[in-house]
Amino acid sequence: MNHGIGAVSALTLTRTGSELVSADAAGRVLRWRRETGEALCPLLVAHKRSVWSMLLTPDDHEIVTGGSDGTLRRWNRATSAAVTGPSPAHDDWILALGRTTDGAELLTAAYDGTVRRWNRTDGTSLAPPLPAHDGAVRAMTLTPDDEEIVTAGNDGAVRRWRRTDAALLAGFDGHIGPVPAVAVSADGGEIVSGGRDGTVRRWDRESGSPLGEPLVAGVPVRVLALTTDGEIVAGCDDGTVRRWQRTTGKPVGTPVATGHLSVWAITVTADDREIITGGWDGFIHRWTRDPADPTVLRQATQQTRVDTAPRLEIRGPTPF
Repeated sequence: MNHGIGAVSALTLTRTGSELVSADAAGRVLRWRRETGEALCPLLVAHKRSVWSMLLTPDDHEIVTGGSDGTLRRWNRATSAAVTGPSPAHDDWILALGRTTDGAELLTAAYDGTVRRWNRTDGTSLAPPLPAHDGAVRAMTLTPDDEEIVTAGNDGAVRRWRRTDAALLAGFDGHIGPVPAVAVSADGGEIVSGGRDGTVRRWDRESGSPLGEPLVAGVPVRVLALTTDGEIVAGCDDGTVRRWQRTTGKPVGTPVATGHLSVWAITVTADDREIITGGWDGFIHRWTRDPADPTVLRQATQQTRVDTAPRLEIRGPTPF
């Protein structure tokens, strides 16, 4: 699966896992049949500029995108029709999106250092902007109970905020430089962050204490995913995927060279059998965990190609 030379910036799966939705740095969204790589729709031009974040509503009916044009957009997944017009959300790039479990509330995090909350249905703001970081908010997620927002920034910090009143609950310091990735375990007890300093760090959510030593990737970490059976999966700037056991910090297998120039997006199927990566090169690859030896990742399919005329927006020497 390929977006041409538009870097794949976001990936998500429908609840059944049969459909993969991807977005790219050229502002486009595409739907794929996961197992065959068949494109299910024409390319949807979602934003005039790059799409850095995307999610599906809980019922899979809508695709929500955030762009470097600062707007939030909603699309009917089946038809690609716009549900509403562009909703101005920030005066700068939207780098991360989140939603509550019921899908009623959307959250945006941006290059301007703020997080904002929105009513999904009518697009109204639910609170003043939350000044979360000095510099860009690079990553954001919600705890499983929707009570807290967890953010990671260019300032090297990871922070917890109470969602309803924006109170700062805790900060986690340890990374040197930007933190592009953050995730929360399914039980809500652990926060995992990945930094451009080449480390993955685990934190106790309540106490803020580090859980073990930093996990060393040795190269900048760009994206993270957590499996339900206890693995941390990191996509790195050298095009590798690296895995660790979350509880022990022990590496799982050896780094896998994906063929991407850099891994920009990652997702995992609900049964944990498959890891899907998207890269700077515009390709999407599927990887299966070998049932006989879960430490081994094997490429699931040959890639297919969609040739288009992409755009790529660069801010300074590199956007990240």
